Amino acid sequence: MSSKVNMTQYVGYIATSLDGYIATPDGGVAWLDPFNEAVAADGGDGGYGDFIADVDALITGRETHEQVLGWGWPYEDRASYVLTHQADYTADHVTAAGDIQTLRKAIEKAGHKKVWVMGGGATQRAALDAGMFDTLRVFVMPTILGGGRKLFTDGPQHNLTFVSSQSHGGGMLQIDYRIKD
Repeated sequence: MSSKVNMTQYVGYIATSLDGYIATPDGGVAWLDPFNEAVAADGGDGGYGDFIADVDALITGRETHEQVLGWGWPYEDRASYVLTHQADYTADHVTAAGDIQTLRKAIEKAGHKKVWVMGGGATQRAALDAGMFDTLRVFVMPTILGGGRKLFTDGPQHNLTFVSSQSHGGGMLQIDYRIKD
């Protein structure tokens, strides 16, 4: 478990292709639709409902934030912190924007308990390298995209501790990890 003094828990919850991509080269995620439909056909949501119920804030990258806004904001009144180089970035549903340390300070000052690190590979990497993740839930989809946006952008090695795995409809595999200190 993490030895952090604060009470904020940072969690990852993300889908990837077997070859490690979370989106097509243009940022598209429609490739996930058949898998979401398969899970729904089994009468479930892959645990998303239970997961999101406890989340009180999100960290997204700017592109992810704008993409989600285009779909119609599904996260109700949860606080949203946007990782961007544009410190003056503003958009609907933005609580704060800036680099990862700026976001961390704002999140912890606000007293959030569970924060979903939701953005793309650069956002995932920034939170990982900053030592923010407590847990990571990865859904591996049985497809090979052959290219696109990586689960994590390049950076230093981080070792994880396997917690559990579970299969879901459509051949999806959920793998849960704790991040080693």
